[in-house]
Amino acid sequence: MTGKAAQSLEKTLKRTDPAQARAIERSLEIAAERHGDLTPRVYALLFERKPEMEALFWRDKDNAIKGEMLSKVFEVILDFVAERRYADHFLSSEVITHEGYDVPREVFAIFFAVIEETVRDVCGEEWTDEMARAWRQTLADIDEFVRQGSA
Repeated sequence: MTGKAAQSLEKTLKRTDPAQARAIERSLEIAAERHGDLTPRVYALLFERKPEMEALFWRDKDNAIKGEMLSKVFEVILDFVAERRYADHFLSSEVITHEGYDVPREVFAIFFAVIEETVRDVCGEEWTDEMARAWRQTLADIDEFVRQGSA
């Protein structure tokens, strides 16, 4: 993506409202407190939705690769809803890298939605309407960024 294209996309994607950022952060805190490592749940749901993705993890017998990826994704989400010091660049890079693994761009939207669904399920009754709105907006923003920002 050229510098001008990046600046143009940056202008079209508004920064996350601080209240929504706090809602995302809180949902992730609750999920971590209640369940700890979400790796098995996230990837089980991803593979249920996109079974062809499971074959890409043939070497990951102990979930270490999946766990590392999910940890990085949580960091990216938190940066994306906050300062965006690196999340946009990281996402752009990962879209290109994953295309080399034959992972279509649309899988990114599915993966992030699977994370939201897992977090929501784990939060249970502590899940709020504000969290739902914040995640919905964040997922839309990330999807838009992946679709346009990495083109």
